Amino acid sequence: MKSYPSIFNDCLSPVTPGPSSSNTAGPYRLGAMTSDLLAGKPARLYGEMSKRGGYYATFYGMHSDKAFLLGVLKKDIRTYPLDDIYADAEASGLSYTYEFTDNVPARPSESAWLTLSSETGDTVFVKTASLGGGEIYIDELDGIKTYIDGKYFYLLIRVAAACVPSIEKMLSGTYSTADGDSGESLITLRSSTPIAPDLVARLRAAEGVVYVRFVNPVYDIIPLDNPQMPFTTAKEMFAYAAEKKIPLWQAALDYERAISGRSDKELMGLAESLWDLSVHSAEEGYKVTSFEGNTKPHAAQTKARYENGPIISLGIADKASADALSIMEYASAHGVIACMPTGGASGIPVPSIRYSAEALGKTKEDCLKALLVAGIVGIIYYPTHYHGAWGCQAEIGVAISMTAGALASLLTDDLDVIERAAVLGGQSVLGQICDPVDGCSQVPCFIRNMTAVPTAVICANAALGGCETLTSLDEMAETVLRVGLKLKEHGINDLGVCYCKVQRELDAKCGPACTCKGTDPQ
Repeated sequence: MKSYPSIFNDCLSPVTPGPSSSNTAGPYRLGAMTSDLLAGKPARLYGEMSKRGGYYATFYGMHSDKAFLLGVLKKDIRTYPLDDIYADAEASGLSYTYEFTDNVPARPSESAWLTLSSETGDTVFVKTASLGGGEIYIDELDGIKTYIDGKYFYLLIRVAAACVPSIEKMLSGTYSTADGDSGESLITLRSSTPIAPDLVARLRAAEGVVYVRFVNPVYDIIPLDNPQMPFTTAKEMFAYAAEKKIPLWQAALDYERAISGRSDKELMGLAESLWDLSVHSAEEGYKVTSFEGNTKPHAAQTKARYENGPIISLGIADKASADALSIMEYASAHGVIACMPTGGASGIPVPSIRYSAEALGKTKEDCLKALLVAGIVGIIYYPTHYHGAWGCQAEIGVAISMTAGALASLLTDDLDVIERAAVLGGQSVLGQICDPVDGCSQVPCFIRNMTAVPTAVICANAALGGCETLTSLDEMAETVLRVGLKLKEHGINDLGVCYCKVQRELDAKCGPACTCKGTDPQ
């Protein structure tokens, strides 16, 4: 089942309450998908996670516990107050238990086994994973292998193994079949359009069928079943734009249109909605007076200092870095943000583009085009899933690369310059570990978002000045993934500021059930 990443599904999103795409948006999506699979009103949730995985470190600090419930109860993630979910779960009759055990494997880092039961006694058991950047999957349903990524409409048919051929004759499109140990099989049908009710009725009446279950998409873009992609690598992308004699932002639209079937106007509308949301998050972040974690809000104070001095000015980077901090603090207060490409890097692209464009006399439309460039650069890094397990280079680093390319595109359509800007951005933080103190996306995440802004500007200017990279964007993306694997292999993520004296004191004080705690154990 071949699929391709989408700019609006996988790079300039998800839209989620902060602080995390993998720890908040991911569990929400998995909860909603599991709820879809259940027949009847959810009554009992049991979540089991690994003692050696990423959830052990961040489950409560990044509110994965609440996000699972939010999804199971099908609340609107963009509008629902996250802190209300415990009371609403109790009011709806949903009980829940979370447990950390040695049963669940440590990899993927954020794996969870969910058992969900209804008031009528129906039960589903799924094995799930959140991969980073909101990317998720279910890879086992009731003991049989499957693959459900939340991007399509899915139909799950459990059937006696002997009856599989007759069921398959009733299906068309993309599907797979897996056998279980009980003499039954599971057929997983994937579709870009809703499953026809008459097909469902015929399947339910067919011989040997145990059950038919559904999963609806949890992403904004539903990919076409067999998209004809204009390019899939950076080399192909730049060659495509050069051959067509189009700017990179138009190539980005062509790519996204091939995946989604949406018009350029619709896609620009999506870009504008994400842009407006990010600007709103920055404005609201200055109003934040408190949040859980290990630091306090300072965005408003920082902005006032930048405006009134005394400071050593960095020009537009002053305004942009203050907005970057504001977005991150808003995320920490559970404000709704657009992850670009993660919650931990959400403060970088829009403020950088916004104030650079303002200084250059550019329009909002120019900003949206630059945002598309950021998105298509980010797509090249998609194999990392922008996950902190690969180091902060896969979050902050990718965001810098995206932003540097976008900023260069505000000044030139020269594809070589834009590529070099993006590569320089990636090179600037290569090898940087992910080491949040106490498991919160605050220290050092806040300052890394702020310092990313001038770094992206410098990289764009350097590329325009002729600085060479000696590597391509494809090579840069491959390097980020390769270095990330080495970071995990050597356990370097355990050696940063998250393991300094203050972290040891926090560990001794409250253990794994703290509001925030630790980093991804190796």
